[in-house]
Amino acid sequence: MRKTLLQITLIFFITSVISTSHGATFKWKKVGSTHDDSSEWYYDKTSVKKDGEYRYYWILSNYLKDIEDNIFSVQGFHMVNCNTYESRWITYTGFDRLMGRGNVVDTYVIPEIDLSFFEWKYFHPEQTLYGTLLKEVCSEKVNN
Repeated sequence: MRKTLLQITLIFFITSVISTSHGATFKWKKVGSTHDDSSEWYYDKTSVKKDGEYRYYWILSNYLKDIEDNIFSVQGFHMVNCNTYESRWITYTGFDRLMGRGNVVDTYVIPEIDLSFFEWKYFHPEQTLYGTLLKEVCSEKVNN
């Protein structure tokens, strides 16, 4: 079951990456900033895809303070279970400039690193910024 879910997710991811990277540009919608203004979070409304209770989407986070390893922004492809507000990161790409610009510093497909990193994590939809982002993604009207 776990292997089948991983295969389905990877197929969906590859299809999404191909369709997103050919002829489309990201249209980031800002969700907000952390309370200490150390980061800001966005998602691309045009990338949101629905499969049952799951939504798949691209995110962007800018790091404005406490920069580590020369990573100023991160783009990732994520999935959320809209019934539970649990999320999984599928990809991670770190950039040396804000808004996903500049050089790629690190890039990973999370399940390929180690399946234990491909875990569900809960985010409260009103008490966390990422949970607020998940709530917005889950409320998007999606035409698949």
